Parts: sequence; structure tokens; C-alpha cells
Amino acid sequence: MSNLDVEIYDLIDLLSFTLGKEFLEKWRFKYGDRMIKLFQLKIINSLRKSKNIKLKSIFRYLHKDSGFSEEIAENFLIDIDFAIYSPIIVGSLKELRA
Repeated sequence: MSNLDVEIYDLIDLLSFTLGKEFLEKWRFKYGDRMIKLFQLKIINSLRKSKNIKLKSIFRYLHKDSGFSEEIAENFLIDIDFAIYSPIIVGSLKELRA
């Protein structure tokens, strides 16, 4: 398998995990079902539209639109290691704090 094949396989595996019950079970006690499902919906919408999502957009959606505190929204994105979702999620923590 080429590197591209491995990357595609890993991304599909990550998406399968993220959109499944395992992801919900892993994070539900720390962040609650609602936050997890809202994140999953953002990922699904991104895939449906074939567009990447800016980290700042997800943060704003979780914080301002959905009512979670800045700290909780930021900690969630850090805890799930948002960087592994590249190229679906683009951006950095520096942009959130700017």
C-alpha cells in the first residue's frame, strides 16, 4: 500500500470511530451527549458538503451557537486531538485566541 492509501484508510477509520457509539461513550461523561452529537453533526455536514471546517468555526458553533463555555469548548477540541482530523478540520489554537 502506498502512503496515500494508508492515510485514506486511517482517515476512514477515524471517521468511523468519530461518528460511532465508541466516540460518544468515550467522551459523554466528560462533555455530555449534546456536545458530542453537535460535533458529529459538524463532521457529517462537512463530509456532505465536501468542504473542510475551520477550527474557529467549530469553536464558535460549540461556544456561541450552542451555549457551551469557551473553556469547555476549547478543552473538548484539545482532548479529542482536533489535529488528527486534518484535512477535515483546519486551523490552530492560536486562531481561537486571536
